[in-house]
Amino acid sequence: MPDTTFADRAEQFLSDLMREQYQVGAGLKSTLELAPIYERNADLFADATVRERIAAMKRDESSKEARHLADFAVSSFIENAVKELSEQITNAELVAIVEWDEKQIPYQNVRSVLVREANMRRRHDLADKQIKVMVKQNPMRVQRIKAQHDLARNLGFGSYRAMIEQLRGWNLPELSKQLKPLFEETEDVYEENLERSLAAVRVPRKEAETSDVAFVLRAPQFDSIFPVSQLVPSFVKTMKGLGLEFASTPGLKLDTEDLPLKSPRAFCAPVRVPKEVYLVIKPIGGQDDYRALYHESGHAEHFSHIDETLPFALRYLGDEAISETFAFLFESLSFTPRWLVDVLRIPVREAENYRRFALFNKLWLLRRYVAKLQYELHLHDNGPARVDTDYRDILTDALHVKIPPERYLDDVDDAFYVAGYLRAWVFEVQLRRYLLERFGEGWYESIEAGKFLQSLWSVGLRDSVDEIARTRIGAEKLNATPLIEELIDL
Repeated sequence: MPDTTFADRAEQFLSDLMREQYQVGAGLKSTLELAPIYERNADLFADATVRERIAAMKRDESSKEARHLADFAVSSFIENAVKELSEQITNAELVAIVEWDEKQIPYQNVRSVLVREANMRRRHDLADKQIKVMVKQNPMRVQRIKAQHDLARNLGFGSYRAMIEQLRGWNLPELSKQLKPLFEETEDVYEENLERSLAAVRVPRKEAETSDVAFVLRAPQFDSIFPVSQLVPSFVKTMKGLGLEFASTPGLKLDTEDLPLKSPRAFCAPVRVPKEVYLVIKPIGGQDDYRALYHESGHAEHFSHIDETLPFALRYLGDEAISETFAFLFESLSFTPRWLVDVLRIPVREAENYRRFALFNKLWLLRRYVAKLQYELHLHDNGPARVDTDYRDILTDALHVKIPPERYLDDVDDAFYVAGYLRAWVFEVQLRRYLLERFGEGWYESIEAGKFLQSLWSVGLRDSVDEIARTRIGAEKLNATPLIEELIDL
């Protein structure tokens, strides 16, 4: 199969796949139907085709396109092999009901109820019922992980982890080692803020669970300064300040419709890059809406500004940390005091209070994700048998609250996506410092800053975050020190 044909077919396949996922996530469809899409494109994932892409990567190790196409072929080959399990897990949760408080709550909507339940006992009860529904799919999750591991070895890779590292150019144990100091250096500030936050919602430390932290991070005390009515207008105003009016970005489409089956988790769906990119959010009120919208807007602005003449592999495929960096950059605006004062007209003291809360939220997530990387290395090196207690113990050590061991597979994304998040968190602070130094504290009001970002977005996923750090902002390498310094400032 010629490269042009493979790339063209692959682009259409990804577009169809993303459209299906968009329609289900946006609540426009009630069931996820991946199998027909894979069946129409079965020759793309034939064993011989995938092995040829791997061979092409090895023949030209300097070619980013060859490596990205090999990564796509292998990932799609494995997903195709486990698509029935993927569908069964997703569709089971789409139709699942949690019975609680004499009500029937769709499983998809449990989190939005959970984070609003102020009574700890009731919150724990609902969380337990949620887990009892989730755990029913764990046998399928075990099958799926085992199948992924077997397929990686059958393709000639030493292990699933080795496959991801070779295709992405990563050293995952080294990344884990680099970030491990984050635990020790943020221990005191994390424990102090966790203690204070749990006490404020009357949760005894010995009884604290993840659902309690979810309630804390919902932060209803800040609802009044983050009104739903200002969510979209604030976004439009901010993008205009950067010279990114919607009229100048015809491929970007904002979906805020409130449909019953719509995912409560905001997402960006790049259906056709850069001509059809959906930014999807289901507002429920409060600061989480703003964080979610601005995070996903970073993805959406990136994908909708990519040069359409770039090859498919550089528009769709590559280092996930690139787009996640822009997502975290825009999300950071939602807890930047100057932006809060300028755009939402929040009093300075209240803006500073919110910044401290948001940094605690970020610290919780970072400690969780560094622990998740440690766990996922263990999971993929040892297999899914009897690792539920390892999941519980590793995350408990990091987060200091009770961790439900039943989530040991539900809390895992394919292909070590956790590494993309972590590398993006590290680079985002470096990029943000560069923007502050070059364009000032109000960089989000600078047309020139917008042009600079567009220059980064235009090259798609051609360059890794490591390369962008070296070539565009003058950093020698990715460096976690600025990130840790920001968190300690909490």
